[in-house]
Amino acid sequence: MINLLSGETKKSIRAAHTNTILIKYIIFIGFSSLFLALACMTSYLILNDNKLTEEKTITNFQTKNSSYSSVTKQTNDFILNLTKAKVILDEQISYSTIITGIANALPSGVILESPLTIANSTIGTPMALKAYAKTSSSETALKSNFQKSSIFSNYNIQPVTNNSVGSSEYPYLISFNITINKAGQ
Repeated sequence: MINLLSGETKKSIRAAHTNTILIKYIIFIGFSSLFLALACMTSYLILNDNKLTEEKTITNFQTKNSSYSSVTKQTNDFILNLTKAKVILDEQISYSTIITGIANALPSGVILESPLTIANSTIGTPMALKAYAKTSSSETALKSNFQKSSIFSNYNIQPVTNNSVGSSEYPYLISFNITINKAGQ
């Protein structure tokens, strides 16, 4: 087939063809833009609805949580009181442990001269004690027992003397100093 159209007509036909293609692209871009705008609007509405729902949930939770504030306050007060009690118990001195330790350290045939008087000021400072013994060799057993104990330290002895005032059953007087350890209790 021979093309007998003039050059001007050919240019017009090509321009018309190009214009129809451009119009199709413009229409496609318009529909695509409209689709994207609708998708964005739908996403915005869904997210906004979710936001309102979550805000209501948070408000409900805060309302319920405020009803537990008294329980929370009581719990915090209880924890504070337990902490204070622990501090007090850590500072407490177990006099029964001290008395039992002294009684365990006394070997057979040795008795204390007088009843024990232990005060808070006694802990950590040397305390003078006197004991009566049946034999003069009881002093080495006494010293050994006090040195083995973790409750006492700094065992110092004065010379063993004869008991001139006491009974004849316990003829020896042992005077010694010990320090009561707070950590050993």
